[in-house]
Amino acid sequence: MTAQELHGIVLAPYGTLFPPALATYSQIQKTYERTFPGSPIRLAFTSHLMRRKLLEKEGISIPSIQSALEELCDEGLRSVIVQSLQIVPGGEFHQVVALVMDLKNRDPAFSRLEIGLPLLSSLADCRKVSSLIPALCCRGAYHPGPEKEAVLLVGHGTGHGADALYSLMYQVVREEHENVFIGTIEGFCGIDCLLPDLSGFGARVVQLSPFLLVAGGHAENDIFGPSPESWKSTLEKAGYKVVVDRRGLGDRAEMVSLFLEHTRNALERCNFT
Repeated sequence: MTAQELHGIVLAPYGTLFPPALATYSQIQKTYERTFPGSPIRLAFTSHLMRRKLLEKEGISIPSIQSALEELCDEGLRSVIVQSLQIVPGGEFHQVVALVMDLKNRDPAFSRLEIGLPLLSSLADCRKVSSLIPALCCRGAYHPGPEKEAVLLVGHGTGHGADALYSLMYQVVREEHENVFIGTIEGFCGIDCLLPDLSGFGARVVQLSPFLLVAGGHAENDIFGPSPESWKSTLEKAGYKVVVDRRGLGDRAEMVSLFLEHTRNALERCNFT
């Protein structure tokens, strides 16, 4: 197979400064390398701030999407998938789309440029994620025992209209799982909205997990942090025993498989357009 027939893949998360989260990105990249042998895989942060701070503090250089694409082009790749590693198609995702569409329109170096969709882009995606909820739960929390236990997944949320996908995900989960709840840090619904739902369920124990790709700053501070405003502190103040699971979605092979599915869909579009 020649370089012109290969597809390059650029993995495009927001980025992080936390070493454990960086390790998660590395594992996702290795999974892609095993799944698509021979295809060059590049990691590119969408956040200029994360790239700059990571270089300043850790001496680690992560390219932008455009730099990663230029590197693949220099290696002779003419067909590339930019795989979004966002959870929902919010403002950050649409910036990626704008960049890719601009390159498609003005750069003849690429014969194919396609985008792999975020984790949640449709009702079908929400149902697939919901079907994997049992795999996200530790300590047998998915099957409440004598001490009734709830699972609370905490996403980032966004001011973009795509925040509605978190609400859709919440509705799907409430239909399919008696003891699972989803909230967001910056969108709908927050911890204050969820407390009545948890109370109505009658849980005394709450397993708290990030509904984030990686457990970075938001997980360590907003979800599990020691401040009185963190989700863990708020739950404890409300009288719940909190069980912490710090693993992000990117640490779970079942969830990474859904991103791989979106990449395969983008590859099919490459091959038939």
